[in-house]
Amino acid sequence: MRRLAWLYMLNLPALLAGCQLGYYSQAMNGHFALMGKREPVAAVLADPDTPAEVAEQLAFSQQVIAWAWPHLDLPVDDVYHQYVALEQDAVLWNVLAAPRWSLTPKTWCYPLLGCVSYRGYFDRARADQEAAALAEDGMDTWVGGAIAYSTLGWFADPLTTPMLNRSRPALAELLIHELTHRRIYIANDTRFNESLATLVGREGALAYFADQGIHLNEEALVQRDRAERAFMAIVEDTREALSRLYESSEDPQLLAAEKARIQQQARERFRQEQTDNPALAGYRGFFDGPLNNAQLNGVSDYNGYVSAFARLLTQCQRDWDCFWQQVDNLADLTDAQRKQALQDFHGTDSYPATGIGRPDPAYPDP
Repeated sequence: MRRLAWLYMLNLPALLAGCQLGYYSQAMNGHFALMGKREPVAAVLADPDTPAEVAEQLAFSQQVIAWAWPHLDLPVDDVYHQYVALEQDAVLWNVLAAPRWSLTPKTWCYPLLGCVSYRGYFDRARADQEAAALAEDGMDTWVGGAIAYSTLGWFADPLTTPMLNRSRPALAELLIHELTHRRIYIANDTRFNESLATLVGREGALAYFADQGIHLNEEALVQRDRAERAFMAIVEDTREALSRLYESSEDPQLLAAEKARIQQQARERFRQEQTDNPALAGYRGFFDGPLNNAQLNGVSDYNGYVSAFARLLTQCQRDWDCFWQQVDNLADLTDAQRKQALQDFHGTDSYPATGIGRPDPAYPDP
């Protein structure tokens, strides 16, 4: 949900017209305003006025970046070696939308980038305005903050304060997630891109700490995984119930009443399961949301193929060269062939989910 590479490749005279002008302008202005505030990490670390917690996180980030290239074969040149101090808790806000009686996401299409199921704004008010306009057209909408985005290697992406305000394992996971987008990106396939980055971020972070000999609290990891599985089970069961509902009737009153019942059922299930699984409390904010089609779609985009990629990594005996070769093979397929191959890999295995809605800290600090 964080790519803006298309901003720099557009034929502006032809495309910055009509209702698109305002959107492209805010995106370009927001990005370049952010880039203009960058400071070299080395300079920030050398500044005696830099808060100790910021310096520690910046130093840690450089260690992860340096490790990711030789161990995960991820491109790290000219990325995350600069820092932008921000007071806000997100870098940009993404608008997601879907028809009121369908789980098919609305997409926005751009040259070279392809079609994606979100639209990013650097101004929260602008994002809310877009969501409100879509709601007036009968769409379910959801606005979610993003603490990072990738320009897919076109620019030197900086670290930001919201990125550093995480536990170290969660920061490592985020950095590796974003580096994955720089290695491979398939136009028009949000679920492939995000699920792959989710898997590589998660497994890469665990591999980093293991390689460094840093012990993570195993019991906390087990609790985290259990909570994530429970969270995803509620989300997927809710999506399935809504899908069956939308296929069963065209009566708007019946659809509205049953949809509200299914959403309330999800909230009640969350509260009940939280009693036996306290770690689920980290997802309370998600269930305080509308639980509409747009919000539920966001979770699926980040996790839909995660178990498939996990099985692929296992088949490669956790050899990353083998894994990336298999990923490249998938990328060479047609969209239909790739989707079928990933569904075949998916099987019945369960895998902990990460991404939208997952609370940070995902891990305890080592």
